Amino acid sequence: MESHVHKHLKKQSLYWLKEKMTDLCANEVKLFVRRKRFKADALGINLKRKEARIIEVKATRSDFLRDEVLHSDCGYYQIAHYAYIMTPVGLITLDEVPKGYGLLEIDEYDTIIVKRKPTRNPNPVLSLDILIKRTGRAATNAVLYQELSRETKDKTDGEFSKGATVQLISATCPACKKRKKYLTKINEAEVACKARGCKNAIPLSKARVHIITQYNESFFKQLKQLNDEEQE
Repeated sequence: MESHVHKHLKKQSLYWLKEKMTDLCANEVKLFVRRKRFKADALGINLKRKEARIIEVKATRSDFLRDEVLHSDCGYYQIAHYAYIMTPVGLITLDEVPKGYGLLEIDEYDTIIVKRKPTRNPNPVLSLDILIKRTGRAATNAVLYQELSRETKDKTDGEFSKGATVQLISATCPACKKRKKYLTKINEAEVACKARGCKNAIPLSKARVHIITQYNESFFKQLKQLNDEEQE
């Protein structure tokens, strides 16, 4: 599981790339090279200069030491025109930085310093067109995922989902296109649209539906108990 520190550093690397590259940047860019697949923590594209830069974030020494991609013949440096490793201050020494890579250090105030500039790779193994497509796809997926996460985040973390009989969903009406939340039984076939002036039936097997959370008998018992206590 990704640590909070790694996630934070990855986001800061994206901000740094955006400032440097200006055109297109994304985290978690999926790459496929010589039948191997991996993700670039951050990848930025500058269309005017026709160049790509990759940042690989390392939050711990163990993470740095076990990363075989950094030292392979199809690593990040071979893929882009420039490649960096970004770490907290003092995590690795300059002597440990693989050939060709630059080193970025980030302090406790998120100030990023270039400790070593990378060497330009004149012939990346992936074309700029492919890197643009991969980065654009990752950026689009990130936007859609954030939107979906805000809409469907389960505040209960699935606490009452085991043996659930009722669920809270979000669904888009095929008639008015408005998206609302609905409390339904599990496997319910359809619901009536809540939008004012619509009331069309939404077939849940066909509509765009996301389950937000589910409720079992334990939830209803606790809810009833709380209501009874409040009425006493």
